[in-house]
Amino acid sequence: EEKLQNVKKELEKNNVKIEIYAMDLSIEENCKNLHEKVKDIDILINNAGFGVHGNFVETNFEKEIKMLETNVMAVHILMKLFLQDMVKRNSGQILNVSSMAAFSPGPLMAGYYSSKAYVYRLSECVKTELKMAKSKVKISVLCPGPVRTNFNKAADVNFAAPSLSSDIVAKYAINKMLKGKFTI
Repeated sequence: EEKLQNVKKELEKNNVKIEIYAMDLSIEENCKNLHEKVKDIDILINNAGFGVHGNFVETNFEKEIKMLETNVMAVHILMKLFLQDMVKRNSGQILNVSSMAAFSPGPLMAGYYSSKAYVYRLSECVKTELKMAKSKVKISVLCPGPVRTNFNKAADVNFAAPSLSSDIVAKYAINKMLKGKFTI
């Protein structure tokens, strides 16, 4: 919550209204509660997630289950709940945050890579369903490479590839989403 408060203070300097709801999205009921509190939004940026690094047979089981509950279940639940509202209004946009990891195997991060593949494929399927229904609701999916965030520390990993600034990635993603691009 402290980090969210800091971001709020920064954004409010630009006359942006911010409401903070700090909660663990790996808990299904929290996802439902969040939806109830902010259900009338026009854009959902579905960016909950973290990684677990290590040999699959040796990684901490409880941490990995928590990761899947966050990366897969929370994204799925939030997308479904907000999408139902958007489809009823026939307007809105969802940006699901996946990763370049969605497109390749990820030894030593098998669960994380697989969770990001789920987010990508779910987004792709729903995009097609919306198109078939002639809905005006749009789905985009962000698939960045390494981004300078707390991800590496939380996953206990250090990628050799250079990472991008989160500000640059966020601005690029929003710009492309607003232009209707699916895979960003």
